[in-house]
Amino acid sequence: MELDLVYLPHEDRMRLSVRGKVDWLITRNLLLKLVDAWVKKLESVELPQVGVPLGDRDVGQEHALSLEFDAPVTTEHKPVTAAQAKLLQEVTLTVDTVSTQLVLKGQELQTTLKLTRKESHMVLELLAGKARAVRWVNAVVWPQWLGAA
Repeated sequence: MELDLVYLPHEDRMRLSVRGKVDWLITRNLLLKLVDAWVKKLESVELPQVGVPLGDRDVGQEHALSLEFDAPVTTEHKPVTAAQAKLLQEVTLTVDTVSTQLVLKGQELQTTLKLTRKESHMVLELLAGKARAVRWVNAVVWPQWLGAA
């Protein structure tokens, strides 16, 4: 996955780099709302039918298994300057049994990310982990399994 997330302390924003497309600046308020809505949607959408009973659903376990071999990592790449990054103003989130679609909009630009369920957990972990690391989550309550590693 070609994503990087960096905290910009002088702006108190995150820069989400979608390689080959655009760099988005994300405010604290928008990131917290996005993660909260994403968690609620993941918890409410059932897993796809696989032909065998899976027992009681545990989203925390699903999340941990999604990250077991492919936990999100940031890579070293030269980011664009803050002047080139675009302010993210709106996110449309669609979650179904097998995928997630994010439509990022702002300043006459739009980026669409289509993620598998596993990739969805990886990106959610990346966002939540960084928010916890920079202490943006004081006023919100997220599940213990999210971004705690």
